[in-house]
Amino acid sequence: MVVARMRKRGIMGERSDLEALKAALDAYEAPSAEWTDELWELYGRTEAEEHVLRVKPDGWTDELWEQYRSTEVPEPHPPLTPEQKHLFARERERERRMSEAQHLLEALNKRREEAGLLAPEAAAALAERWVRMNLYAFAGVRLLYGLGAPHGEAALLRLVVDDTLDRADRQVVREWLILLRRPRNQALGRQPQEGETPLLPPEVRGLADAWGTEGPGVRIAMNRDNAAAVRAALVALLPPRRLAVPEPPPEMVSAGSEDSEERPDWVDVRILLRDLMPHPRTVTRERMAEVRREAARMGMETDGDFAERWTTRIGAWLAGSLFSWLCTGRVERVGLAPWAVELAEQCVLRGFAAEEAERFLDLSADIDPRSVAVLGRLKESGAI
Repeated sequence: MVVARMRKRGIMGERSDLEALKAALDAYEAPSAEWTDELWELYGRTEAEEHVLRVKPDGWTDELWEQYRSTEVPEPHPPLTPEQKHLFARERERERRMSEAQHLLEALNKRREEAGLLAPEAAAALAERWVRMNLYAFAGVRLLYGLGAPHGEAALLRLVVDDTLDRADRQVVREWLILLRRPRNQALGRQPQEGETPLLPPEVRGLADAWGTEGPGVRIAMNRDNAAAVRAALVALLPPRRLAVPEPPPEMVSAGSEDSEERPDWVDVRILLRDLMPHPRTVTRERMAEVRREAARMGMETDGDFAERWTTRIGAWLAGSLFSWLCTGRVERVGLAPWAVELAEQCVLRGFAAEEAERFLDLSADIDPRSVAVLGRLKESGAI
């Protein structure tokens, strides 16, 4: 009996929240066309003034209180006209209603976490409407992520390709969609690659543990046999001529800040590549095609020869990790063989892993005159 009553209360509470959220979204009004940049600025000043603490806290001296007020209270604004007062009052009421709607979304998400939702399709539809209204997208996206497949995932897949959404909101959608689909993509990445067509040279496929990650990415001992393998891999990866666009692109964000709203699309493509092709041996034509399909589903740019561009980029990341490996051995003759300096020069000249190649030359210049000579030629030619 107790369980039945609790379940009934849960059903009624969920239904009540869904109905209240639907009513709030139905009644939503976007700010009117009367608003100008100047009015928004004035509105912000009046709101800031309203929210500044007006009562002196217990224990504060008059001097401290006046100092606080002089720094925190905004400059007085001109008296508001009756029209402005009316407009600002409408905006405050609109914001209050949307705040209530956001709390309802958060309450539904909490209910989902604690006991699940009995009407996930209805909840997903309302959360999708919320995001499309260009409000606080995160509240709706978080609920959709929690709902998962089929309803939450389907809504996120529709939203991520909707050009009418604000770019920052679409970025939030994409971040959570990548997280939602990560288990599926990583499971595909772990599958054996028998019968698939490799895209990287054989000299590379068995060499590195991983690519495109923080750190060297090449976890092998420093000895002459392995140095020969590194040399063979770099020779195999080196493009025959200078690339039209240097690869890889500069790291605009670090691996720890990939949630930046300003990050370029290629950072998100790299996340998919890592999940679906985690090792050089798994970089195959078939998996690259799946990466392209997944990127297109998420609204990323996939024009041109996608496989060629991204195979070259992965190769450049790998070459960079190989030069990092050589940097760790620069105090040994293994890391300072003439071929290493020559290949570093060629990589810089061809715009391929140039940053790591130049770093290797810089680090070895204090103990190898060949690196000094190469750096001089590169500077003279304008390559660095």
